[in-house]
Amino acid sequence: MKLLIAEDEISVREGMVRLIDWESHGIVICGEAGNGSEALSMMESCCPDILLTDIRMPHMDGLELIEAAKSRGMKFRPIILSGYNEFNYAKQALRLGAEDFILKPCRPEEILRTVLEAKKVAEFQEARESRLKERDLSWNRNIPLMKSQVLSQWTRYPAVPLEDRGRLMQELQMHIRNAGVQVGLIRVDTSRIPLDERDVVLLRYAAANIVKETLDSVYGGRIEAFQEGDDLLWVASTAEGSRGSVNPASILGPSQEGLEPHIRALQGNLEKYLKMTVSIALGSWKASINQAHDSYQESVQAMESRFFKGRGGVFFYSGKERKEGAGSEAGVASSSILDNERFETCEREMLDYLRLGSFEQALDHLDVWLDMFKTQSHYSKQEVNLRATTFMISLQGIAKEHRIGAFEWKNRLVNSMEQLPQVETLEELATIVKKMMQHLVEACSSNRTLHRTVQSVLELIKEKYNTNLTLEAVAREAYISNTYLSSLFKQELGVNFLDYLHQYRIEKSKELLRQDLKIYAVARLVGYQEERHFSSTFKKWTGVTPSQYKLSIH
Repeated sequence: MKLLIAEDEISVREGMVRLIDWESHGIVICGEAGNGSEALSMMESCCPDILLTDIRMPHMDGLELIEAAKSRGMKFRPIILSGYNEFNYAKQALRLGAEDFILKPCRPEEILRTVLEAKKVAEFQEARESRLKERDLSWNRNIPLMKSQVLSQWTRYPAVPLEDRGRLMQELQMHIRNAGVQVGLIRVDTSRIPLDERDVVLLRYAAANIVKETLDSVYGGRIEAFQEGDDLLWVASTAEGSRGSVNPASILGPSQEGLEPHIRALQGNLEKYLKMTVSIALGSWKASINQAHDSYQESVQAMESRFFKGRGGVFFYSGKERKEGAGSEAGVASSSILDNERFETCEREMLDYLRLGSFEQALDHLDVWLDMFKTQSHYSKQEVNLRATTFMISLQGIAKEHRIGAFEWKNRLVNSMEQLPQVETLEELATIVKKMMQHLVEACSSNRTLHRTVQSVLELIKEKYNTNLTLEAVAREAYISNTYLSSLFKQELGVNFLDYLHQYRIEKSKELLRQDLKIYAVARLVGYQEERHFSSTFKKWTGVTPSQYKLSIH
């Protein structure tokens, strides 16, 4: 604690400095001044905590000194020394915030006692201010976390009676307002950056910042982004907020046409800066923050379109999405997918072709069967998986008829059926079923010699898989038509030419990834000019991205 003494009488000033053991009481004399002007200059340089000053001094008296120092923003506790026991002096000293008023002559013990009292008060105030500052810092540090927790609660659950969300928005300094609310949902499709747990936290933080920066202008700054499980959400409001009721018809939030370019830009920024591709779904505008849960549920329903339309899309809630347990679209029976006669007929014909060994026709029917799901998109993802699982069980019956009892076949069937509930898109489901059909054809043809043309084409693929190999180019080298070559592949291998080429390249890429080569380098070495195309193809045939595969083997 620093003390400055201002006293024009030299003997009195020196006595106060020398006769009291200030240091033993934790006090340092930082300055001794003979008048107010000199003391003011010292105070600017040493910033004392306590000022012990006489009133009557040349050039500037003690009261003028206190007033001048406080006018310059200095913080200290003044103690007045005076030989004049006048009420006006005391009154003016108190008005200026004097801690105490000591009459001369006085004993050193009285001066020490008064200064120590001031020190005690100063230390108490300093500790209190420190606690308040730490509390404010802690509050500010925790605001982002509390915002996320509160917004997560509001989107997951409906509002409860007497809940004052408007007040909580103000307390947490949210940028959104209690009028015109919309929820957006971001789901990561692929990430080309290998991540450990700490990197994931930083990536989520960076993604939330990109969301806010990209969409800030379209929402007029009224947006908050936060993590919800593996998804990233944002809650936005219209520029004008109100604590009262709002007529939904008067909500003037950005339209779908106005939002879509910004959402596409957001996808581009996440791809550019974080190397991640995402699908985005948006709920409709609601009247107030109390309906955030409704808008969130709509965004989840809109995201269901991703299963049929594939990754990387932007999906706006239209009100036509199929809800769980809801009826059907106009003209479509509301019965179970297991009772759909079109699927029954196609599957029956497909199984008949497999029994006869007509694998090409069976695979052609498989393409038709898969396309039927796209046109019957009123069925839910769970229903589609159920139909696919039932069909896979039928394939097991064909294997028994062909007396295929190999452990590898059974293991692949079990693995494929376990993967079905985890698929996120119809394309992934199609890949699993196609691979299962391919394995079945391979098992049925295991005791048969491959057609010579197919053998020569397989040798060609081994030699040139890392070049720009096409069906047309290979057909020319084999001196056959494109159609005939495609037909031969399906019949002999249970897979079309392009799918076989992709699978071969992916198997080769796994060998290179195990050597810890860069993903973009591996893509070029196995015949893909774009890393993004390679990553999506790798995930299609393996279920994981190249970066995830590298992490799994290291």
